[in-house]
Amino acid sequence: MPANQDSSVILRKKELRLFRRNRSGFWQVHYKIGSSKTWYRKTTGTDDLTEATQIAEDIYHEARVLDKRGLAVVSKKFKAVAEVVSQRLKGEVKAGTGKKSYADYYRAIDGYLIPYFGKFNVDRITPDVISSFHRWRTEKVGYELKASTQNNHNAALNCVFDYAVEKKYMTEAQRPSLKNTGEATTSRGIFSTDELIELQTFIKGWAHATKNVKSQQLRELLSLYITFIACTGVRPGTETKELKWKHIEFIQKPTMRVIHITLPQGKNGSRQLIARNELWPLLDKLRELQPEYANLTLEELVAKKEDKLLFRMRNGERPYDLVGTFADCLEAAGMSKSDKDGKSRSLYSLRHYYATQRILDGLDFGQLGKQMGTSIPMIEKHYSHLKPLMIAEQLAGDIPNDKTAQADEILRYMNPSPIRNDVISLVGATTGVYLPLVEANPKATKELKDELNKSLAKVS
Repeated sequence: MPANQDSSVILRKKELRLFRRNRSGFWQVHYKIGSSKTWYRKTTGTDDLTEATQIAEDIYHEARVLDKRGLAVVSKKFKAVAEVVSQRLKGEVKAGTGKKSYADYYRAIDGYLIPYFGKFNVDRITPDVISSFHRWRTEKVGYELKASTQNNHNAALNCVFDYAVEKKYMTEAQRPSLKNTGEATTSRGIFSTDELIELQTFIKGWAHATKNVKSQQLRELLSLYITFIACTGVRPGTETKELKWKHIEFIQKPTMRVIHITLPQGKNGSRQLIARNELWPLLDKLRELQPEYANLTLEELVAKKEDKLLFRMRNGERPYDLVGTFADCLEAAGMSKSDKDGKSRSLYSLRHYYATQRILDGLDFGQLGKQMGTSIPMIEKHYSHLKPLMIAEQLAGDIPNDKTAQADEILRYMNPSPIRNDVISLVGATTGVYLPLVEANPKATKELKDELNKSLAKVS
Protein backbone atom coordinates (compact mmCIF):
# COMPACT_ATOMS: atom_id res chain seq x y z
CA MET A 1 0.00 0.00 0.00
CA PRO A 2 1.48 3.44 -0.92
CA ALA A 3 2.92 5.33 2.05
CA ASN A 4 0.73 8.37 1.41
CA GLN A 5 -2.57 6.48 1.89
CA ASP A 6 -4.58 5.75 5.02
CA SER A 7 -4.42 2.18 6.29
CA SER A 8 -7.33 0.10 7.63
CA VAL A 9 -7.44 -3.48 8.95
CA ILE A 10 -10.74 -5.24 9.74
CA LEU A 11 -10.38 -7.46 12.83
CA ARG A 12 -14.08 -8.17 13.54
CA LYS A 13 -16.65 -7.31 10.92
CA LYS A 14 -18.76 -4.29 11.93
CA GLU A 15 -17.25 -4.41 15.45
CA LEU A 16 -13.47 -3.96 15.51
CA ARG A 17 -10.90 -2.50 13.19
CA LEU A 18 -7.51 -0.80 13.16
CA PHE A 19 -6.96 2.48 11.37
CA ARG A 20 -3.90 4.60 10.69
CA ARG A 21 -3.74 7.89 8.86
CA ASN A 22 -0.94 8.39 6.43
CA ARG A 23 0.59 11.15 8.57
CA SER A 24 0.26 9.29 11.87
CA GLY A 25 2.71 6.75 13.25
CA PHE A 26 0.30 4.95 15.60
CA TRP A 27 -2.56 2.60 14.90
CA GLN A 28 -5.96 3.62 16.29
CA VAL A 29 -8.66 1.19 17.49
CA HIS A 30 -12.24 1.72 16.27
CA TYR A 31 -14.79 -0.51 17.97
CA LYS A 32 -18.53 -0.98 18.67
CA ILE A 33 -20.14 -3.02 21.42
CA GLY A 34 -23.26 -5.16 20.89
CA SER A 35 -26.13 -3.40 19.14
CA SER A 36 -24.72 0.07 19.83
CA LYS A 37 -24.34 2.31 16.81
CA THR A 38 -21.57 4.30 18.45
CA TRP A 39 -18.00 3.79 17.24
CA TYR A 40 -15.46 4.33 20.00
CA ARG A 41 -11.90 5.36 19.23
CA LYS A 42 -8.70 4.88 21.17
CA THR A 43 -5.02 4.98 20.24
CA THR A 44 -2.88 1.87 20.62
CA GLY A 45 0.29 3.88 21.14
CA THR A 46 2.25 1.71 18.70
CA ASP A 47 3.04 1.59 14.99
CA ASP A 48 3.60 -2.18 15.03
CA LEU A 49 0.59 -3.96 13.45
CA THR A 50 0.98 -7.20 15.44
CA GLU A 51 1.22 -5.35 18.76
CA ALA A 52 -1.63 -3.02 17.79
CA THR A 53 -3.85 -6.03 16.94
CA GLN A 54 -3.34 -7.55 20.41
CA ILE A 55 -4.04 -4.21 22.11
CA ALA A 56 -7.20 -3.77 20.02
CA GLU A 57 -8.49 -7.20 21.07
CA ASP A 58 -7.77 -6.42 24.73
CA ILE A 59 -9.61 -3.08 24.52
CA TYR A 60 -12.56 -4.72 22.78
CA HIS A 61 -12.94 -7.55 25.33
CA GLU A 62 -12.56 -5.14 28.29
CA ALA A 63 -15.26 -2.91 26.80
CA ARG A 64 -17.60 -5.94 26.40
CA VAL A 65 -17.12 -6.86 30.07
CA LEU A 66 -17.89 -3.27 31.17
CA ASP A 67 -20.99 -3.21 28.96
CA LYS A 68 -22.30 -6.51 30.39
CA ARG A 69 -21.80 -5.15 33.93
CA GLY A 70 -23.84 -2.06 33.06
CA LEU A 71 -20.84 0.27 33.26
CA ALA A 72 -19.67 2.99 30.89
CA VAL A 73 -17.47 1.71 28.09
CA VAL A 74 -15.57 5.01 27.79
CA SER A 75 -14.79 7.23 30.77
CA LYS A 76 -14.24 11.00 30.65
CA LYS A 77 -13.03 13.52 33.20
CA PHE A 78 -15.83 15.54 34.77
CA LYS A 79 -14.15 18.80 33.73
CA ALA A 80 -14.23 17.91 30.02
CA VAL A 81 -17.91 17.00 30.15
CA ALA A 82 -18.93 19.94 32.37
CA GLU A 83 -17.18 22.53 30.19
CA VAL A 84 -19.23 21.42 27.18
CA VAL A 85 -22.46 21.67 29.20
CA SER A 86 -21.50 25.09 30.59
CA GLN A 87 -20.84 26.44 27.08
CA ARG A 88 -24.17 25.08 25.85
CA LEU A 89 -26.04 26.78 28.69
CA LYS A 90 -24.23 30.07 28.11
CA GLY A 91 -25.03 29.89 24.40
CA GLU A 92 -28.73 29.36 25.07
CA VAL A 93 -28.86 32.20 27.61
CA LYS A 94 -27.11 34.54 25.17
CA ALA A 95 -29.45 33.55 22.35
CA GLY A 96 -32.48 34.06 24.59
CA THR A 97 -33.67 30.49 24.05
CA GLY A 98 -32.69 29.09 27.45
CA LYS A 99 -34.50 29.20 30.76
CA LYS A 100 -33.67 31.97 33.20
CA SER A 101 -32.29 29.35 35.59
CA TYR A 102 -29.61 28.34 33.06
CA ALA A 103 -27.52 31.33 34.16
CA ASP A 104 -27.56 30.00 37.73
CA TYR A 105 -26.59 26.55 36.43
CA TYR A 106 -23.53 27.59 34.45
CA ARG A 107 -22.34 29.79 37.32
CA ALA A 108 -22.64 26.78 39.62
CA ILE A 109 -20.73 24.62 37.12
CA ASP A 110 -17.91 27.14 36.66
CA GLY A 111 -17.70 28.33 40.26
CA TYR A 112 -18.29 25.15 42.25
CA LEU A 113 -18.65 21.92 40.27
CA ILE A 114 -15.60 22.07 38.00
CA PRO A 115 -13.26 23.32 40.77
CA TYR A 116 -14.21 20.34 42.96
CA PHE A 117 -15.24 17.47 40.66
CA GLY A 118 -13.01 18.42 37.71
CA LYS A 119 -10.31 15.77 38.19
CA PHE A 120 -12.75 12.93 38.89
CA ASN A 121 -13.91 10.63 36.09
CA VAL A 122 -17.57 11.46 35.55
CA ASP A 123 -18.56 7.82 36.08
CA ARG A 124 -16.60 7.56 39.34
CA ILE A 125 -18.44 10.14 41.44
CA THR A 126 -19.76 8.23 44.44
CA PRO A 127 -22.02 9.28 47.35
CA ASP A 128 -18.86 9.74 49.46
CA VAL A 129 -17.51 12.19 46.89
CA ILE A 130 -20.82 14.10 46.98
CA SER A 131 -20.62 14.32 50.79
CA SER A 132 -17.05 15.61 50.58
CA PHE A 133 -18.22 18.23 48.09
CA HIS A 134 -20.80 19.51 50.59
CA ARG A 135 -18.11 19.95 53.24
CA TRP A 136 -15.74 21.64 50.78
CA ARG A 137 -18.45 24.03 49.58
CA THR A 138 -19.39 25.07 53.13
CA GLU A 139 -15.73 25.83 53.90
CA LYS A 140 -15.38 27.75 50.64
CA VAL A 141 -18.24 30.20 51.30
CA GLY A 142 -18.04 30.21 55.10
CA TYR A 143 -21.58 28.95 55.71
CA GLU A 144 -24.00 26.29 54.50
CA LEU A 145 -25.90 27.39 51.43
CA LYS A 146 -29.65 27.61 51.61
CA ALA A 147 -31.82 24.83 50.20
CA SER A 148 -32.78 26.87 47.12
CA THR A 149 -29.14 27.47 46.17
CA GLN A 150 -28.25 23.82 46.73
CA ASN A 151 -31.17 22.89 44.47
CA ASN A 152 -29.61 24.99 41.70
CA HIS A 153 -26.26 23.25 42.19
CA ASN A 154 -27.93 19.83 42.08
CA ALA A 155 -29.82 20.76 38.92
CA ALA A 156 -26.56 21.90 37.31
CA LEU A 157 -24.87 18.65 38.35
CA ASN A 158 -27.71 16.66 36.79
CA CYS A 159 -27.28 18.62 33.55
CA VAL A 160 -23.69 17.36 33.42
CA PHE A 161 -24.75 13.79 34.23
CA ASP A 162 -27.52 13.92 31.60
CA TYR A 163 -24.99 14.83 28.93
CA ALA A 164 -22.55 12.16 30.17
CA VAL A 165 -25.27 9.49 29.97
CA GLU A 166 -26.28 10.72 26.50
CA LYS A 167 -22.68 10.40 25.30
CA LYS A 168 -22.28 7.05 27.11
CA TYR A 169 -19.51 8.34 29.37
CA MET A 170 -21.54 6.90 32.23
CA THR A 171 -24.68 4.83 32.63
CA GLU A 172 -27.87 5.86 34.38
CA ALA A 173 -27.07 3.35 37.11
CA GLN A 174 -23.81 5.24 37.81
CA ARG A 175 -25.58 8.55 38.45
CA PRO A 176 -25.05 9.31 42.16
CA SER A 177 -27.89 10.32 44.46
CA LEU A 178 -27.71 14.01 45.28
CA LYS A 179 -28.67 15.59 48.59
CA ASN A 180 -29.69 18.93 49.97
CA THR A 181 -28.53 19.79 53.48
CA GLY A 182 -29.58 23.44 53.44
CA GLU A 183 -32.40 25.02 55.38
CA ALA A 184 -35.46 26.23 53.52
CA THR A 185 -35.16 29.88 52.62
CA THR A 186 -36.64 31.99 55.38
CA SER A 187 -36.06 35.51 56.57
CA ARG A 188 -33.21 35.83 59.04
CA GLY A 189 -33.53 37.06 62.56
CA ILE A 190 -33.55 40.84 62.63
CA PHE A 191 -31.58 43.46 64.57
CA SER A 192 -32.73 46.84 65.78
CA THR A 193 -30.28 49.73 65.87
CA ASP A 194 -30.28 49.68 69.67
CA GLU A 195 -29.38 45.97 69.62
CA LEU A 196 -26.48 46.56 67.24
CA ILE A 197 -25.21 49.39 69.42
CA GLU A 198 -25.50 47.09 72.43
CA LEU A 199 -23.58 44.41 70.51
CA GLN A 200 -20.78 46.84 69.64
CA THR A 201 -20.48 47.84 73.27
CA PHE A 202 -20.25 44.16 74.22
CA ILE A 203 -17.54 43.42 71.62
CA LYS A 204 -15.24 46.08 73.05
CA GLY A 205 -14.95 44.07 76.27
CA TRP A 206 -15.25 40.65 74.62
CA ALA A 207 -12.28 41.36 72.33
CA HIS A 208 -9.99 41.48 75.36
CA ALA A 209 -11.63 38.58 77.20
CA THR A 210 -9.24 36.14 75.50
CA LYS A 211 -5.47 35.95 75.94
CA ASN A 212 -4.98 34.66 72.40
CA VAL A 213 -3.61 37.58 70.39
CA LYS A 214 -5.00 36.38 67.07
CA SER A 215 -8.45 35.95 68.59
CA GLN A 216 -8.26 39.49 69.98
CA GLN A 217 -7.37 40.84 66.55
CA LEU A 218 -10.15 38.86 64.86
CA ARG A 219 -12.76 40.12 67.34
CA GLU A 220 -11.52 43.67 66.87
CA LEU A 221 -11.91 43.35 63.09
CA LEU A 222 -15.33 41.74 63.52
CA SER A 223 -16.62 44.92 65.18
CA LEU A 224 -15.81 46.95 62.06
CA TYR A 225 -16.98 44.19 59.72
CA ILE A 226 -20.42 44.10 61.35
CA THR A 227 -21.01 47.81 60.92
CA PHE A 228 -19.60 47.82 57.36
CA ILE A 229 -22.24 45.28 56.28
CA ALA A 230 -24.98 47.10 58.20
CA CYS A 231 -24.04 50.35 56.42
CA THR A 232 -23.63 48.96 52.89
CA GLY A 233 -25.91 45.92 52.67
CA VAL A 234 -23.22 43.86 50.91
CA ARG A 235 -23.37 40.07 51.03
CA PRO A 236 -21.06 38.94 53.84
CA GLY A 237 -18.39 36.53 52.71
CA THR A 238 -19.42 36.40 49.06
CA GLU A 239 -18.87 40.10 48.32
CA THR A 240 -16.36 41.01 51.03
CA LYS A 241 -13.87 38.15 50.74
CA GLU A 242 -11.77 39.73 47.95
CA LEU A 243 -12.66 43.39 48.57
CA LYS A 244 -9.48 45.49 48.51
CA TRP A 245 -8.53 49.11 49.05
CA LYS A 246 -8.13 49.55 45.29
CA HIS A 247 -11.86 48.87 44.90
CA ILE A 248 -12.75 52.05 46.82
CA GLU A 249 -12.72 55.53 45.38
CA PHE A 250 -13.95 58.96 46.42
CA ILE A 251 -15.94 60.76 43.73
CA GLN A 252 -16.76 64.44 43.89
CA LYS A 253 -20.36 65.26 43.05
CA PRO A 254 -21.94 68.76 42.89
CA THR A 255 -22.98 68.88 46.54
CA MET A 256 -20.68 66.34 48.22
CA ARG A 257 -17.96 63.77 47.83
CA VAL A 258 -19.25 60.18 47.85
CA ILE A 259 -17.77 56.75 48.57
CA HIS A 260 -17.93 54.54 45.48
CA ILE A 261 -17.21 50.82 45.96
CA THR A 262 -16.70 48.20 43.25
CA LEU A 263 -17.32 44.72 44.64
CA PRO A 264 -14.97 42.45 42.65
CA GLN A 265 -17.05 39.29 43.05
CA GLY A 266 -20.46 38.28 44.23
CA LYS A 267 -23.53 36.19 43.57
CA ASN A 268 -23.87 37.56 40.03
CA GLY A 269 -20.31 38.75 39.43
CA SER A 270 -18.89 42.21 40.01
CA ARG A 271 -21.15 45.12 40.94
CA GLN A 272 -20.96 48.69 42.22
CA LEU A 273 -22.57 50.65 45.02
CA ILE A 274 -22.51 54.02 46.74
CA ALA A 275 -21.84 53.75 50.47
CA ARG A 276 -23.55 55.95 53.02
CA ASN A 277 -21.65 58.97 54.30
CA GLU A 278 -21.51 57.44 57.77
CA LEU A 279 -18.92 54.98 56.43
CA TRP A 280 -16.12 57.58 56.32
CA PRO A 281 -14.91 57.11 59.93
CA LEU A 282 -15.29 53.33 59.62
CA LEU A 283 -12.92 53.25 56.63
CA ASP A 284 -10.46 55.31 58.61
CA LYS A 285 -10.61 52.79 61.47
CA LEU A 286 -9.85 50.00 58.98
CA ARG A 287 -6.85 52.03 57.83
CA GLU A 288 -5.66 52.42 61.43
CA LEU A 289 -5.69 48.63 61.90
CA GLN A 290 -2.72 48.33 59.54
CA PRO A 291 0.60 49.68 60.94
CA GLU A 292 1.95 50.07 57.39
CA TYR A 293 -0.60 52.84 56.77
CA ALA A 294 0.21 54.79 59.94
CA ASN A 295 1.73 57.70 58.01
CA LEU A 296 -1.03 57.88 55.41
CA THR A 297 -4.34 59.70 55.57
CA LEU A 298 -7.45 57.91 54.38
CA GLU A 299 -7.39 60.13 51.28
CA GLU A 300 -3.79 59.14 50.49
CA LEU A 301 -4.43 55.45 51.07
CA VAL A 302 -7.43 55.32 48.73
CA ALA A 303 -5.53 57.29 46.10
CA LYS A 304 -2.71 54.69 46.16
CA LYS A 305 -5.08 51.95 44.92
CA GLU A 306 -3.50 49.42 47.26
CA ASP A 307 -3.88 45.81 46.10
CA LYS A 308 -4.43 44.59 49.66
CA LEU A 309 -7.52 43.27 51.41
CA LEU A 310 -9.77 45.80 53.09
CA PHE A 311 -10.53 43.39 55.92
CA ARG A 312 -7.24 42.30 57.47
CA MET A 313 -6.26 41.75 61.07
CA ARG A 314 -3.56 43.88 62.71
CA ASN A 315 -0.94 41.25 61.84
CA GLY A 316 -1.79 41.71 58.16
CA GLU A 317 -3.44 38.30 57.78
CA ARG A 318 -6.79 37.50 56.22
CA PRO A 319 -9.47 36.88 58.91
CA TYR A 320 -9.73 33.13 59.36
CA ASP A 321 -13.29 32.66 60.69
CA LEU A 322 -15.56 35.70 60.80
CA VAL A 323 -18.66 33.52 60.44
CA GLY A 324 -17.87 31.35 63.45
CA THR A 325 -16.60 34.28 65.51
CA PHE A 326 -19.80 36.23 64.88
CA ALA A 327 -21.86 33.22 66.01
CA ASP A 328 -19.69 32.93 69.14
CA CYS A 329 -20.10 36.64 69.79
CA LEU A 330 -23.90 36.47 69.56
CA GLU A 331 -23.93 33.46 71.86
CA ALA A 332 -21.73 35.19 74.43
CA ALA A 333 -23.86 38.34 74.26
CA GLY A 334 -27.12 36.38 74.52
CA MET A 335 -28.27 37.70 71.14
CA SER A 336 -28.26 34.58 68.95
CA LYS A 337 -31.99 34.93 68.28
CA SER A 338 -34.18 37.93 67.61
CA ASP A 339 -36.37 39.07 70.50
CA LYS A 340 -39.11 40.02 68.04
CA ASP A 341 -39.51 36.84 66.00
CA GLY A 342 -37.31 34.26 67.73
CA LYS A 343 -35.40 33.52 64.51
CA SER A 344 -31.69 32.75 64.52
CA ARG A 345 -29.40 35.57 63.50
CA SER A 346 -26.45 35.39 61.14
CA LEU A 347 -24.20 37.85 59.33
CA TYR A 348 -26.94 38.06 56.68
CA SER A 349 -29.18 39.62 59.35
CA LEU A 350 -27.01 42.73 58.93
CA ARG A 351 -27.87 42.89 55.22
CA HIS A 352 -31.51 42.60 56.25
CA TYR A 353 -30.99 45.48 58.68
CA TYR A 354 -29.55 47.65 55.90
CA ALA A 355 -32.50 46.96 53.60
CA THR A 356 -35.02 47.71 56.34
CA GLN A 357 -33.38 51.01 57.30
CA ARG A 358 -33.13 52.20 53.69
CA ILE A 359 -36.80 51.42 53.03
CA LEU A 360 -37.77 53.35 56.15
CA ASP A 361 -35.61 56.21 54.84
CA GLY A 362 -37.84 56.29 51.75
CA LEU A 363 -35.67 54.45 49.20
CA ASP A 364 -37.97 52.74 46.69
CA PHE A 365 -37.71 49.04 45.90
CA GLY A 366 -36.12 49.62 42.48
CA GLN A 367 -33.34 51.80 43.90
CA LEU A 368 -32.76 49.41 46.78
CA GLY A 369 -32.62 46.37 44.49
CA LYS A 370 -29.95 48.02 42.34
CA GLN A 371 -27.94 49.12 45.38
CA MET A 372 -28.04 45.64 46.93
CA GLY A 373 -27.52 43.67 43.71
CA THR A 374 -30.83 41.83 43.86
CA SER A 375 -34.15 41.80 42.01
CA ILE A 376 -37.20 43.92 42.76
CA PRO A 377 -39.40 40.78 43.19
CA MET A 378 -36.98 39.53 45.85
CA ILE A 379 -37.10 42.88 47.66
CA GLU A 380 -40.90 42.86 47.50
CA LYS A 381 -41.02 39.29 48.76
CA HIS A 382 -39.14 40.12 51.95
CA TYR A 383 -40.00 43.77 52.59
CA SER A 384 -43.49 44.47 51.23
CA HIS A 385 -44.76 44.55 54.83
CA LEU A 386 -42.84 47.82 55.28
CA LYS A 387 -44.75 49.67 52.55
CA PRO A 388 -47.13 51.40 55.00
CA LEU A 389 -44.11 52.81 56.86
CA MET A 390 -42.74 54.21 53.59
CA ILE A 391 -45.72 56.55 53.44
CA ALA A 392 -46.16 56.89 57.18
CA GLU A 393 -46.28 60.71 57.14
CA GLN A 394 -49.07 60.77 54.57
CA LEU A 395 -51.02 58.12 56.47
CA ALA A 396 -50.54 59.88 59.81
CA GLY A 397 -52.04 63.11 58.48
CA ASP A 398 -51.32 66.77 59.26
CA ILE A 399 -51.12 68.33 62.70
CA PRO A 400 -53.63 71.15 63.20
CA ASN A 401 -51.91 74.51 62.81
CA ASP A 402 -54.46 76.52 64.76
CA LYS A 403 -52.19 76.78 67.83
CA THR A 404 -54.80 75.13 70.00
CA ALA A 405 -54.01 73.28 73.20
CA GLN A 406 -54.95 70.04 71.43
CA ALA A 407 -52.28 70.60 68.77
CA ASP A 408 -49.66 71.37 71.42
CA GLU A 409 -50.59 68.20 73.28
CA ILE A 410 -50.19 66.07 70.14
CA LEU A 411 -46.78 67.62 69.41
CA ARG A 412 -45.65 66.97 72.98
CA TYR A 413 -46.26 63.25 72.55
CA MET A 414 -44.85 63.17 69.02
CA ASN A 415 -41.50 64.74 69.89
CA PRO A 416 -40.49 63.61 73.38
CA SER A 417 -36.78 63.52 72.40
CA PRO A 418 -34.47 64.86 69.67
CA ILE A 419 -34.41 63.10 66.29
CA ARG A 420 -31.72 60.42 66.13
CA ASN A 421 -29.87 59.18 63.05
CA ASP A 422 -29.70 55.41 63.59
CA VAL A 423 -26.75 54.75 61.30
CA ILE A 424 -24.69 57.55 62.86
CA SER A 425 -25.37 56.11 66.28
CA LEU A 426 -24.20 52.66 65.14
CA VAL A 427 -21.02 53.95 63.48
CA GLY A 428 -20.34 56.11 66.51
CA ALA A 429 -20.67 53.12 68.83
CA THR A 430 -18.25 51.19 66.59
CA THR A 431 -15.61 53.84 65.93
CA GLY A 432 -16.13 56.43 68.65
CA VAL A 433 -16.50 59.01 65.87
CA TYR A 434 -19.80 60.84 65.39
CA LEU A 435 -20.23 62.85 62.19
CA PRO A 436 -21.57 66.38 62.50
CA LEU A 437 -25.32 66.59 61.97
CA VAL A 438 -24.91 68.60 58.78
CA GLU A 439 -23.00 65.70 57.16
CA ALA A 440 -25.15 62.96 58.61
CA ASN A 441 -28.63 64.35 58.07
CA PRO A 442 -28.97 67.48 55.92
CA LYS A 443 -32.77 67.40 56.26
CA ALA A 444 -32.60 67.43 60.05
CA THR A 445 -29.98 70.17 59.90
CA LYS A 446 -32.24 72.35 57.76
CA GLU A 447 -35.19 71.77 60.10
CA LEU A 448 -33.03 72.75 63.07
CA LYS A 449 -31.80 75.90 61.33
CA ASP A 450 -35.35 76.89 60.38
CA GLU A 451 -36.50 76.48 63.99
CA LEU A 452 -33.56 78.56 65.26
CA ASN A 453 -34.29 81.31 62.72
CA LYS A 454 -37.93 81.37 63.84
CA SER A 455 -36.85 81.68 67.46
CA LEU A 456 -34.43 84.50 66.64
CA ALA A 457 -37.14 86.28 64.67
CA LYS A 458 -39.49 86.15 67.65
CA VAL A 459 -36.79 87.52 69.98
CA SER A 460 -36.00 90.41 67.65
